Amino acid sequence: MSQNFQIYRSSAGSGKTYTLALSFIALALKGDRYENYYRKILAVTFTNKAASEMKERVLEYLGSLSQSKDVDGVLAWLIEETNFSADKIFERSSVIHKHILHNYADLGISTIDKFTYKIVRTFASDLDLSHNFDLEMDNYKIIQPAVALLLSRMSDAGGELSNTLVNFALQKAEDGKSTNIERDLEEFAQQLFKEEVVQFTTGKLLTVSQCMDVKKDLQKSKKDITQKVIVLADKVCTFFNKNGLAKEHFKSGTFYNHFTQKVGSDDDANWIPSATLRGYVKKGEWYAESKKQEIKDLVDVLQPQLEQFFTELLDLLTQYNSVKVVLKNIYAIAVLNELMQAIKEFKKENNIEQISEFNKKIHKVVTKQPSSFIYERLGERYNHYLIDEFQDTSLLQWQNILPLVTDSLDYGKSMLVGDGKQSIYRWRAGEVEQFSKLPQIFKGDDLAFKSDWESKLHFHYTANNLQANYRSRKNITEFNNQFFEKTKDLLALDIQDIYANHKQESKLAKEGGYVHIELFGDTINDFKELILQKMVAEIQKITTLNNYTYKDITVLCNSRKSVALVAENLSANGIPVITNEGLLLSKSDKANTLIAILKYLQNQQDTIAKVVVAEYLWRHNLSHEDLHEIHLEVQSSKGFFSVLKRANIHLQRASLLQEPLYELVEQIIRIFNFEEDVYLGFFLDVVLAYAEKEGSSISEFLHWWQDRIDKEAIVIPEGTNAVQIMTIHKSKGLAFEVVMIPFNWEDRKKTSDIWVATSTYFNKQLPTALITTSAQLELSYFKDNYQKEQDMSLLDSLNKLYVAMTRPKERLYIFSKNFPKDLKGYEKKGNLNSFLYKYASEFPIIVGDSEMMHQSKNKLKNTFSITKRKKLNWKDVISLKHTAEEIWDTETSATKRDWGKLLHLVLSNINYFYQKEEVI
Repeated sequence: MSQNFQIYRSSAGSGKTYTLALSFIALALKGDRYENYYRKILAVTFTNKAASEMKERVLEYLGSLSQSKDVDGVLAWLIEETNFSADKIFERSSVIHKHILHNYADLGISTIDKFTYKIVRTFASDLDLSHNFDLEMDNYKIIQPAVALLLSRMSDAGGELSNTLVNFALQKAEDGKSTNIERDLEEFAQQLFKEEVVQFTTGKLLTVSQCMDVKKDLQKSKKDITQKVIVLADKVCTFFNKNGLAKEHFKSGTFYNHFTQKVGSDDDANWIPSATLRGYVKKGEWYAESKKQEIKDLVDVLQPQLEQFFTELLDLLTQYNSVKVVLKNIYAIAVLNELMQAIKEFKKENNIEQISEFNKKIHKVVTKQPSSFIYERLGERYNHYLIDEFQDTSLLQWQNILPLVTDSLDYGKSMLVGDGKQSIYRWRAGEVEQFSKLPQIFKGDDLAFKSDWESKLHFHYTANNLQANYRSRKNITEFNNQFFEKTKDLLALDIQDIYANHKQESKLAKEGGYVHIELFGDTINDFKELILQKMVAEIQKITTLNNYTYKDITVLCNSRKSVALVAENLSANGIPVITNEGLLLSKSDKANTLIAILKYLQNQQDTIAKVVVAEYLWRHNLSHEDLHEIHLEVQSSKGFFSVLKRANIHLQRASLLQEPLYELVEQIIRIFNFEEDVYLGFFLDVVLAYAEKEGSSISEFLHWWQDRIDKEAIVIPEGTNAVQIMTIHKSKGLAFEVVMIPFNWEDRKKTSDIWVATSTYFNKQLPTALITTSAQLELSYFKDNYQKEQDMSLLDSLNKLYVAMTRPKERLYIFSKNFPKDLKGYEKKGNLNSFLYKYASEFPIIVGDSEMMHQSKNKLKNTFSITKRKKLNWKDVISLKHTAEEIWDTETSATKRDWGKLLHLVLSNINYFYQKEEVI
């Protein structure tokens, strides 16, 4: 049996990138015409950074081998893989390395999106795409104008569309969400770009009119079911009275109380039986054993009828809840079709395509064609495919490349590398079960060649586990092995195999390591405040006593909100921090003042903008004055100019509005004499980038800024001595000396919206529906969908914790919240401390020596200082000549150009110093 289809199931710190890079080199070394055989290999990863890292690694290893040097033990690995001698590997590596450097564009290491884009360009005609379409990477650049187009169709006179949009907004408000309909629609329209939604929306969305017809029918069904529930409650009460049944006849009185007090009441949430009552009925525990025998005998005789009543109630509740959850989002379903049409219209008018749409489009073509046809159209053939981070690959991404991979197995190796435990991008269509089920093709029943492809994958399949941990010290690795051995039992049985090989070998790990887990909070003290204090104390301790620097320490948070909280607190305690999420430009006093000035220049009557500007001046120039009086004064234009004058600010609005956007902002900075800081520098970069791409309109920039206000953040260079703070998602693939994981992940999303097939329900009027998850779905047609979502959500949380706990090299700290009093079922809540509760009940847990000293590696770097730039007006520095003869000699320019060409030709033919005489 061939072993050309290799699956590497890795773990954190197990050398995945190392293995991929060396596999690429080994295949290149063994190829026919080896000097350019690398062109037959395609390595695919998911981010530009990962692709760049792999390219660097391949070139680094080839470069070292070409000089007969061994780094990181690559030579022994390659000798075993290729059966070549060391000299042969050195010789071939030198040839390949030189060839790649001269033909760098042919090095096939790229992101999967780039490869997909290439296929789309090739099949543009088949996909009904224009050959000169523009590619848009940002969904919002398409969504915003499409939403504006949809809203422009609203009529003051009402109509179905207007009424639907109003009700959509009201539903959002009722759910406690935004009341900004434009922003709600923009956020909701993202549904249309999600890969997993395609099967539910393509050709299955109803018009507004059709949705309203369905709504009427569902409302009638809800009313009818309600009446049946009331009738059932009356029937059961009559039965109780007729047979002399009372509260004392039933265990804890729960069955009696439920039908006499709750079923049929105004609050339909009370109709649902408690888990306790359902447990009693399921186990046949109708009464307490202490009851008199005559009571037991009476209940035993009537038990079949009582069970029938309970079954009737559950059936009615299943119907009722199903109708209710669909009705809740009926306006959203109606709106989505209108949004889809608006987006299609905008894209067609502007000849735009969105990159997230590509996988959907090419899936219709490539999965129905033989691979030879695809290769013929692409114009090139790869013999080997290496796919990284396979656990984050979406269904469509894998199925689109599947015909090429299966075809290559007859004459070359393909390799998939992944770690299901690090699958944390399900919200981005990553499908971890696709990886765990290999070599089966997961959810591929609609593929024309599924049987052939699956047979070939099975025939060539071989699995390898990368078990060693080269990153963390021994105590951390062994603690993580114990921790996840216990917590994996929380997962549903059908996905526990994702953690089947989680235990890592620690025999190659360095000795030592420190783990500290502690819980905080009580009825008086907020646990977050206590955790922040503990983190500050611990950072100060290990940087003072244990030889760590600030840059050795990283704090991993569950959300951007928590990142900002930690960044603010550490900064307030004199600890320098680096964080993209926490250092938002919108946090800058100067940036906000600049925006306010731009708003004022745009509209002189903008009182809020004038107040923001005045408050800045009060803090920096007019602190001796009364702020309240200033607030009153700036209400008028005259008063605002008076405040500016007292602060020695001379704002010439008409003159400033003559300037392009970037120069305008530079002028404002000079006029207000803002002291330069990192925020101001990055704000200028943002303005420049916007102006170069979008133009100099102040109003359009302000509108764009409003949408980006929580996204634009400063980026501090790597190597800065500061504590890094980032989300767990951003930390994936990275390693740090010290990791701290704070809080309890209480800011994670508790509910989610899922799409379900509904074509067999509701008189087959509604093909699909969008429903919001809640416990009531346990009694609905969508029970299985809900349970699957709960299972996968718990896996997401556990995987996120796995990623976080496997980042540290030397020290791991987890600071979370004390357990609540009610711990029933708490271990499955998905909070940070619920996983800790599954592992142990007594805290703190400390493993290793807290006094362990860090052995720092001093890397010498060439550094240079940058002096502060002066805010000079370029018009005062640069003078323009208006006649060519004043600047250069036009008569002899041709002679100089010929001389330059000749010099360039000579230099291009000199490769070594000794060749200079011969060439000249």
